[in-house]
Amino acid sequence: MAFLRRLLFYIIGIGLGVALVTVFFGDRDYDFAYFPEARVKKKLRTTSLDSASLVQPLLDLSKDSLYYRAMVDGEIDLGKSDQRKKPCGEYALFYSHESYPYLIRIENCEDTVRVLSVEQLPD
Repeated sequence: MAFLRRLLFYIIGIGLGVALVTVFFGDRDYDFAYFPEARVKKKLRTTSLDSASLVQPLLDLSKDSLYYRAMVDGEIDLGKSDQRKKPCGEYALFYSHESYPYLIRIENCEDTVRVLSVEQLPD
């Protein structure tokens, strides 16, 4: 009987602890960027975008634009990027949209991100 009573107190304590942590800290959007590609994409997403560079019709700031989808689902190729270029690093972002592969060249400066080019690659 003593074991069941201790188990009941343990379960009640865990439940109260989880409830208090949820109340105090609430829902949080966790974004874990452990790998180099994920850190670069997070930096590109959080830096302000120079919207003057979005002159091409495929690029705009809506949720269904090529730029937005490429930032979420695309892959940074660090081998084809020049991240140490002065004064702003360049990154190659590959994204396949409706079975058409695209290469988006992005320039990452200290306070802005600029789209340099969008190329549709051959299949």
